[in-house]
Amino acid sequence: MKIGIKYCGGCNPRYDRSHEVDKLKKRFPQHTFTYDVENTVCDLCLLVCGCMTACAEETGLAARKFKKLCTPQQFAAFAKELKDAPQETPDTKKSIYLGAVATMEKTFTEEDIQQFAKLTGDYGKLHTDAAFAAKYGFGRPVVHGILTGSLLSSIMGTTLPGAGTILMDEQLTFTAPVYAGDTITASIKLVHVEEKKRWYIGKFTGTCKKSDGTVAVEGTIHQLMMKTLFTYCRNIQNNQSLE
Repeated sequence: MKIGIKYCGGCNPRYDRSHEVDKLKKRFPQHTFTYDVENTVCDLCLLVCGCMTACAEETGLAARKFKKLCTPQQFAAFAKELKDAPQETPDTKKSIYLGAVATMEKTFTEEDIQQFAKLTGDYGKLHTDAAFAAKYGFGRPVVHGILTGSLLSSIMGTTLPGAGTILMDEQLTFTAPVYAGDTITASIKLVHVEEKKRWYIGKFTGTCKKSDGTVAVEGTIHQLMMKTLFTYCRNIQNNQSLE
């Protein structure tokens, strides 16, 4: 696992933060620790704070999970959590089964809209011009539909099916606008598996819902899952959540 380390400003540290981080690095050499968190995508980013003000922020960082550590006691608890976590090996296969469900939640911000426009070059006025969006019926800038829909891809690439899956196609319908400040819950469900000689083709349904239950995005996605990474459990069918 790649673990990022980001320190707070260090305005009034009440303990030796570097010492606690060094203990983690020595105790868990099987994990990769990095301080280059602004240019690295990490599995976990530790926000190391010197006091309970906890001013270290997630803004501008890319990681699957974040965790704030503000005291030696919290470091000790995290070390136990890391020690007790199941260890995956390169040969571990992920089990998949019909009815499996995974979800994630994200609150979009104006910065998300601006960064996505910068990354893709899509500076469409409905997304970036408040006056234009208001004039033409949306009230304010709208989150790019593909950005909202990308939450489904995030789930499939990291949770269900998980690492190593390959997107084959997706058919998405955008049914309601999403705005900065909206919290979206994305959900993926495995509904069909077709077995080939070297891989499986999974059919997934996906939705992105606003906090009031309004569906903003829905669709069907096919993923290729190599048999070297995944195994299909035919006799298991349920709605177990993989949040």
